[in-house]
Order: sequence, then structure tokens, then C-alpha cells
Amino acid sequence: MTEHESLSRQQADRAQQAVERGLAFLEAAEHGLATAWVRHLWHGGDVVAVAEALRRYQNDDGGFGKGLEVDIKAPVSNPFATRLAMSVLVSLESAITGPLIEGLAGWLVTSQDTDGDWHFAPEVYEHELAPWFAGWTFPSLNPACCLAGLAARLRLGNDEMRARVRRLFDERASLEEARTGEFYNILPYVEYLAGVEHPQRDAYLDALAESITSTTERGGYEDAGHFFEHVHGGGPDLARRVPADLIRAQTDRLLEEQHEDGGWPTPYDQAWRPWATASSLAVLAAMRA
Repeated sequence: MTEHESLSRQQADRAQQAVERGLAFLEAAEHGLATAWVRHLWHGGDVVAVAEALRRYQNDDGGFGKGLEVDIKAPVSNPFATRLAMSVLVSLESAITGPLIEGLAGWLVTSQDTDGDWHFAPEVYEHELAPWFAGWTFPSLNPACCLAGLAARLRLGNDEMRARVRRLFDERASLEEARTGEFYNILPYVEYLAGVEHPQRDAYLDALAESITSTTERGGYEDAGHFFEHVHGGGPDLARRVPADLIRAQTDRLLEEQHEDGGWPTPYDQAWRPWATASSLAVLAAMRA
């Protein structure tokens, strides 16, 4: 975190109150992963509890599924659920080792297509699937670059895996899209460049910061959670390019968006509320640090 991402004293006090209300919501929702994640970040909870909770979503092939991505009902591994698991792993204060990580590392290598992306297994289409996923085309920067960026931060993958994604990025990425794209078009740039070096990295980060700033100023982020998914997800090199006053204002907004029941709202399926709540508290924990 950069200095201008740190919580003010007042925000830190509000965050401390928010986490207790948030934990009560998560416990009532019986969401084991979200609860263990927040306890680890805020109360020094054992990282083993987070690993055990994540393991419930991991398949024998090392990838993640089993409903972790709410909009994909098939239990088989898929790249979007795996991205969520990896985002938890990146946020932890101490690294998880052992079979969970070894399995994930194996899945990243063995399940990648030669085009650089991680495609849906045929079984995904045999279960309920949100319309946007049903029509998803592969290869795409999202999820390929999201997974590659997170893998780099976790030090997972091999040279061939990384080279495939790099070719895909160089073929499909553009500064114009980084500057003007919609939320989910920008996300792979954010997460890829948070972990991967590139000759045009500074130019891309400048374009992303311009996009984030202009989107924020025109009220284009539906909630503060989406703002921080870009700013926090892009790491300190991106965050320091975003004006400090915008980050402070969005931090206040994030705290204000917590509902009376302790959870954060979501514009999507209400089953996402535990994830939205844990993610919001994870952002506040990082800013507190």
C-alpha cells in the first residue's frame, strides 16, 4: 500500500467497528471461507483455517470450482473460481504451503490451452450458468491475464505458461482499451500488470490510472467495492497514480455502504454478499496496515 492509501485515524476507528459487524454477518451466513479470511486479516487467525476453507472448493485436479464462483454452478474447476481463490491467497499475511498450493500450481500448467487462456471444461455448460459466462469467448485477456498476474505474485507457473499469456497480451492488449474499456475489460490489465513486468508497463499503468480517475469523477463505479477491485487489485504502482483525495473519498464510501446487518451489498446475485463483505474488509485491512 502507498502512503495515500492508508486509513486516517477516524477511518481506522470506523473500520474496526465495521469488521466486528461484518464478522457477525459472515458467521450468521455460515460462510466459512469469508469468515476465516477476515479473522486472519483482522484478528491474527490461523492461516491454516483459511487453507482448510479454501480446500473445500478445490478439486482433485488442483483448480477451484464447487460454487466458489456463484454464477458458475458446475462443480468442476474453472478459471473464474480459481481467480477468486488466488486473490485470497495473495492477500494473506503469511503464505500457505503444501498440497493446496501444489495442486493449484499443477492446474495452472496442465489446464492452460496453447492459446494462453484457461477455457471452460465441457461440464461447465451442462449446469446452470449465468448468461454472460454462457456466451464467453476464449481466448480472452480475462481470465488469462488475471490468472497470470496473480500466479506471478504467488510465484506459481512455469516459463511456457507465462510466455503463452505474454503472447496473448501482446496480440490483444491496447493502451486505448486500458484507457477507455469497461470494468471487466480493464480488470485483466490491472491484475496482469500488478504481477508481471512489461516494456510498456508504465504507459499501461498511466492509462489505467486515467481511466480509474475519470470513471470515479463521473460516478461510473457502481459502488466503492468495484473502485477498489481496480485500485487495490493493481498494486501500489497503480494506486500511487490515482489521486489521494479520490481514494480517501472512496474509502469513506466503502465504510458507508455497509448495511445494518453488517454485510456489504452487491448488484449481483445476493449469494455474493459474503464475498463482497469479506473483500471490503480485506481492502480495509490492507489500508490499515
